[in-house]
Amino acid sequence: MVSSFSLKKALLKLSPTHIGAFVVGILLLLIPLLREFHFESAFFTATLCSFWAGITAARTSRDVEFSRLSEIIIAAYLVSIPILIRAILVGCFSWHGAGFWLLLPAPGIVFGFSLGRLFRMLKVPFPTLFSVFGLLFVALGIFLMEFFNLPQVYYFNHVWGSWPGPIYDQAVLLTWSLVFFRISTLAWAAFLWILPEWKKTRKHTAAIGFLFLGLVIQFNNHPTLGISSPRLFLQQNLYQYNETEHFRFFFDPQQYSREEVEYWSLRHEFHFQQIVHILEIDWPEERKIESYLYANAWQKKKLVGAKNTSYVPVWLEQDQLHIAKEHLEGVLKHELVHVVSKQFGNDLFNASWSIGLVEGLAEAIAADASPVSTLDQILAAETPFPTAEEMENALTFKGFYASASSISYTTAGSFVDYLLEEYPIENFKNAYQNSSFDNWYEVPFDSLVSEWQSELPEIELDSLDEQVASRIFAQRSVFQISCPRKVTPLMFALDNILLYESLEDSVNAFIVLDELFQDNRSIDPIKQRWISYQLHFGNFDEVLEVISPSDTSFSFNMLKADTYLLNGDYQTAHKILTETHTELEPIAEESMQYSFQVRTDSSTWAVFANSRYRWKLPEIEVAASAQFPLKWLLVNRAIMLNDDEFLVRLMKSISEEETIEFWFNTQEGAINRLIYLQEFELAQQWIDRISAMNLRDRYKERIQEEQEWLDFIQ
Repeated sequence: MVSSFSLKKALLKLSPTHIGAFVVGILLLLIPLLREFHFESAFFTATLCSFWAGITAARTSRDVEFSRLSEIIIAAYLVSIPILIRAILVGCFSWHGAGFWLLLPAPGIVFGFSLGRLFRMLKVPFPTLFSVFGLLFVALGIFLMEFFNLPQVYYFNHVWGSWPGPIYDQAVLLTWSLVFFRISTLAWAAFLWILPEWKKTRKHTAAIGFLFLGLVIQFNNHPTLGISSPRLFLQQNLYQYNETEHFRFFFDPQQYSREEVEYWSLRHEFHFQQIVHILEIDWPEERKIESYLYANAWQKKKLVGAKNTSYVPVWLEQDQLHIAKEHLEGVLKHELVHVVSKQFGNDLFNASWSIGLVEGLAEAIAADASPVSTLDQILAAETPFPTAEEMENALTFKGFYASASSISYTTAGSFVDYLLEEYPIENFKNAYQNSSFDNWYEVPFDSLVSEWQSELPEIELDSLDEQVASRIFAQRSVFQISCPRKVTPLMFALDNILLYESLEDSVNAFIVLDELFQDNRSIDPIKQRWISYQLHFGNFDEVLEVISPSDTSFSFNMLKADTYLLNGDYQTAHKILTETHTELEPIAEESMQYSFQVRTDSSTWAVFANSRYRWKLPEIEVAASAQFPLKWLLVNRAIMLNDDEFLVRLMKSISEEETIEFWFNTQEGAINRLIYLQEFELAQQWIDRISAMNLRDRYKERIQEEQEWLDFIQ
């Protein structure tokens, strides 16, 4: 009875404003991302409530200022309650999300209220209008100034708080930079609050002076605090500088050897020449492209806000590339298309307002959606095809990002590839610049889509193409993922392992992995990775202790057998191998058969195990006389270890009979390296040998790329 009465009393105290705020929170549950108790909902609430606070302060009398400010802050956090309840119930709660909710709305509201109060206290005409325009200048005007002048893709703002970078980077984590910035937001709010009466007392004057000095010091230290990243700051952090005909390179000398910089400099020039030829671009003389090559994705995230997303800030006058070391091989050509296409982009953004045309062009030229299937094969394997209306929507910003990136990129890439092949390049350039197909093609858009799709059913497919298409089109966008922003301890640990591995710090990588393994012994991939590390360090007894009788999968049996071999017990190793082979032989895949083949006798097996786990190559005479699967595995290891002499001699020893399509990736990697080493005759022999094979269409494209690479270097 008492509790019921108390609840009714509490509900009666809630104002319509508070009830409305709670209802807004319920409505946000219907909107993907905004229903998550994380950055996006905090960002949205901070923006709206900051403007609400500014307008309210401009109209509020002095005696009720604090009560009105408190009311807005309470309302903002009432919005979060339904979102928080949902996050807890479905297991999506994140302390980082709670941190964003703490640091985004409240400081933004105080700032907005202080600005609106300033205009009222100064008795300017139309203080509400001034408040709105003042907040618009801060929220949008200052952002645009930074956007068009800084190369970063993260931003801080006193109204909406923070934009952490590309939303496709799932891990959006709280940083000290945001804490420092929000302290400055509160300092600005205090400055604006005191400013109208700064001469009232000495304390007011001293406070204004102290706040002004602090804000100046903080502003001058924005780069070191991680609040902004000007070009000069990036160049100072990446230190080294290298220059070619069309590029200036900035890189971390601790992570890039001079040989690596030379190689990637050549690859930049090679892809640049390919792209300007395809797009028929007359590149301006003396126009240099700046390429920022980060040590890894983590360094790139820290400096510019994008972790696994490579990018080109096409909106800046200075041509730039921003790519982490581990992503160079996969995205360099794609990103360079964005740089070159600035030559025919629109006047404001230097690109197209159609994100589908922007990314579709890069995907069509790079053609790297899959290493085994062409763009057209992927589309042909996924029916029904999109209608003209669906395709038109897919080229817009909203439609493009509504699907997973792999789906949008591949679909747009196949369509743009058709346009480039069937119509003059100038038609596409005009459509790209104007973000419209009207007046630039002889036929309407729906006819272009029909023409493109009419060719897809004629494309030859196999089961591998269907698997690739199924995997790509099964992916979900960040708007469709459950708990898209939650980073579990498991994900965090795996991320740290990858960081240490990118730094070639196997000791610290294993320390993190070992801690992770102790709590996740039942997860096979973690266990297998832990075993591989232990074998690398020679800790065979530890491996044998953790492998249980229930670990009977093919991968575990191979690890178990390798452990006994490296520990000197060939008899037990051979017994495990024989039993596994007998059980799996009728259904063994090609990769399994090669796994058995490299373990046929103790000497061959020892060579394989030492190269795989201990990263040791045998004498070249031993490698040259080995069975062909082992030869290709040793080629792979030689490339990884940068043993160029071993690679060249081994490639000379491999016969045509030992060259099969299964090892295409290794063969392509070896050819690529041979060309860089200026082993032109040997590289050409291998290109001719592989080109004569009955290759998959995508492999034909890739080997043709190696031929062009050879022609370029020569």
